[in-house]
Amino acid sequence: MESNKKVCPLLKDPSKYNPDTVDLINDLNERSFWFKCLLEMVKNFIKRAGILNPDNPEAKQIAEKCFHSFKSLIDQLHHDPTILNPLSIRTLLEFNERKLRENNFKDAWLHQKHKENEMAFTQFPHRIKQIDNILDESLKWEQIAKGVLAGNMFDWGAKAVTDILEESKEFGLQQAMDTIQSRPWFKDTLDKWVFKIQTTPYKMTIIFVDNAGVDFVLGILPFARELLKQKTKVVLSSNSSPALNDITHIELKQCLEKASKHCQIIRDALNSELLIAMENGQDGPCLDLTKLDEDLCQLCNEADLVILEGMGRAVHTNLYAEFKVDSLKMAVLKNEWLAKSLGAEQFSVIFEYVPVS
Repeated sequence: MESNKKVCPLLKDPSKYNPDTVDLINDLNERSFWFKCLLEMVKNFIKRAGILNPDNPEAKQIAEKCFHSFKSLIDQLHHDPTILNPLSIRTLLEFNERKLRENNFKDAWLHQKHKENEMAFTQFPHRIKQIDNILDESLKWEQIAKGVLAGNMFDWGAKAVTDILEESKEFGLQQAMDTIQSRPWFKDTLDKWVFKIQTTPYKMTIIFVDNAGVDFVLGILPFARELLKQKTKVVLSSNSSPALNDITHIELKQCLEKASKHCQIIRDALNSELLIAMENGQDGPCLDLTKLDEDLCQLCNEADLVILEGMGRAVHTNLYAEFKVDSLKMAVLKNEWLAKSLGAEQFSVIFEYVPVS
């Protein structure tokens, strides 16, 4: 598979590109925190494994086996951090996902994602009607952007969020909007984005999407739909392999088919190939732009905008990535340690639009 991976042609300077934001090799404090944080995340999966995989009677035992594999790696890394190269949040998460797949968890969160997609689609017609009823274009784009950011709260890889989701079954998009930071955001170039989108629509954008459920259905789809209304070609790119509750390529196509039954704009865009689903070649919840699917790279050559959504793709990786074309990074900082290391607070918002200078 690696032979089919290519460097994203949209990177400004591939030779200087480093996907990883946090240095776990040289910063002992960062390494100690993230080892503990990720160990806790992997261990917490054990108690959920049986519920998430009701058809697998050995789910809990397999989850325990995977945890011990992960813990063994962490123990070794404490003594010699160079044995995993590169050592980063990205590569540790990829290691965990590989272990899950190797031990018969083909998609550990499949049932949960299906449940959340179904729930989100019950609200999808109301959500797009709500957006269409906003006559002021600036306010409309603000509402759409807030929807993407609030949708990104539905991330089972973030402890601060899982605590909320487990405590409240009523937590939905509106509750998430009330939880995230109010404007002005930590990084807030929304007004610049609105001006650009109103004056010069894009020809084609690549959107690297994140979670299933509310995130994709109520956040990303309305965002993409608004771009489609401007005749922008939209390529939605999702994981090739399962990772946490991230939407996979297969699920993305299923969701688009379902959305097309609710929305004429999406239906027409799919039929005319103005809206396309592409896999990104990744097998973890982060994004290494030097290892993209070859077919996606071909399409990237035509894009004049790249959008990165979610902590895994826009914060843990690619926070400092520079592009040859305009870029937009959207995420909510759901980890307090990471937020403070960036000079922000937990649930602060990154909405960073960077036009090519």
